[in-house]
Amino acid sequence: MNMKKRKKLKKIRSYIVRYAIIITWSIIAILPIYVAVMTSLTPFEKLGEKMLIPKYAYWQNYVDLATQTPMWEYLKASVIYALGTSLFTIVISILAAYALSRFRFKFKVAFMMIIVAIQVIPQIVIVTPLYGLSNSTGLYDTYIIVIIAMVASAIANPILLLKGFFDSIPKSLEEAAAVDGCTRLKALFKIILPISLPALTTAFALSFFTGWDAYLYPMILTSAPGKVSMTVGLSRMIDIVTPWNWIMAGTVIAIIPPILIYLLAQKYLIGGLTSGSSK
Repeated sequence: MNMKKRKKLKKIRSYIVRYAIIITWSIIAILPIYVAVMTSLTPFEKLGEKMLIPKYAYWQNYVDLATQTPMWEYLKASVIYALGTSLFTIVISILAAYALSRFRFKFKVAFMMIIVAIQVIPQIVIVTPLYGLSNSTGLYDTYIIVIIAMVASAIANPILLLKGFFDSIPKSLEEAAAVDGCTRLKALFKIILPISLPALTTAFALSFFTGWDAYLYPMILTSAPGKVSMTVGLSRMIDIVTPWNWIMAGTVIAIIPPILIYLLAQKYLIGGLTSGSSK
């Protein structure tokens, strides 16, 4: 009987510790968002007041941000960078991952190692020569130069993820399609890609997050307000008198698209990540 009680108490303690950790980390994760939302609804002259529960609902901060700053230009640029990065990354990753998964060629292992090595190269190392290249080619202050740079930074993970997923698909499916007259490219688009929807969705989401978070490349490679991303635009509002209510309003707006993408793709994310990482 005592042994059963001890086991029960041990189990209860285990649950308490587990849920205490989960609750603590949840609070740590949610607190910055809560503070941002609360600050975005607070009048500028009331900033700094101690409050745990919101006292104000001053939506004028959002109106002022939209009318007195180039916020819509920042938002448009961020959407272009995020969608451009994710679309280009997906197309290149599909072809590269399929080639790595299905074909044998020289230096395949070396190529894989280079892909992995790309992930550890800091953006600051790439941006300096890229700045000179953009000036000499006339691409400075354009969307395309930032998208190219972001694709180069984001492409490694999607390639490895999709290769791992393609490896798990039996080659017999493509062989059967070839008997029916399908070319490799047709089999890729009609058979492999529909099966790979979880991995494709995951790769798209990860690339979108990378493009949306772009900061260093837009900051160095662009100057016009219409080419500046939300992250850079909001950081440039920091001055001697910083309108933190506006900055937090912009922050709240900026986190909505990634959250929506995550909510739409969440049922595929875990399956896609584990499938890619298991290979």
